[in-house]
Amino acid sequence: MTAYYGELCTKMYESDKSMAEGPELSFYLSYVKGRKVKVLEPMCGNGRMLIPLMQHGVDTDGFDISEDMLKVCKEKAVKLNLKPDIFQAKIEEFNSSKKYDLIMIPYGSFSLLPDSLVNKSLQNLKNALNEGGKMLLTIVEKDNKIEEVSEWTETNRKELDGQTIIEYRKIAYDDETKILHIQLKYDAVGEGIVERTELMDFPIRLYNPGEFNRVLKDSGFRQITVHEVRDGYGDGQSFPVYECMK
Repeated sequence: MTAYYGELCTKMYESDKSMAEGPELSFYLSYVKGRKVKVLEPMCGNGRMLIPLMQHGVDTDGFDISEDMLKVCKEKAVKLNLKPDIFQAKIEEFNSSKKYDLIMIPYGSFSLLPDSLVNKSLQNLKNALNEGGKMLLTIVEKDNKIEEVSEWTETNRKELDGQTIIEYRKIAYDDETKILHIQLKYDAVGEGIVERTELMDFPIRLYNPGEFNRVLKDSGFRQITVHEVRDGYGDGQSFPVYECMK
């Protein structure tokens, strides 16, 4: 069974990455705190950024492709008496009658899009921005430390909801397409028996430094600035956030 952020993957993700905090959250809050702005978070997943923003009084909508991720997001929101406007959608098909002052995609979710969907997705987001609105978009840049893994290798193990969930992965890089192909396998184990397995393809488009700047310019965005934000998914990790205007 292949699922995109299915139930087991979502449980594992939520156990590690439930809520944004620290320098990453502070960075995004610096664009909205104390201002009356309407924010959209495409690819919002389990609400790790959306919910903390709402807790700080920021009017935030979100959407994601994964039904399981959105379910977790809604459950967390209910416990905190929050009522986010979140819905299921693909970014390359997104069409909004609403207009937003700020659109943000934290961490590297946008790099899940292959080149064939990038321009259409950027145009959809641009169309949803108010004139003079900003976008904060994070991509994954290529470094020289790619280690390919040809056999299933255990990368995480958690005791969740009375069962053991084990994550395995394989990694291969295609230099022609610049895509890092990550295959993920999640086994739910109870009393030593694998009760359920989820498989997921997780292709990440790796950009060379400066390459994404040109992509944004070609899509009509302007005033492009790149910020380096540290400690996003964990201490010591950093990633580039592209700030641009419609």
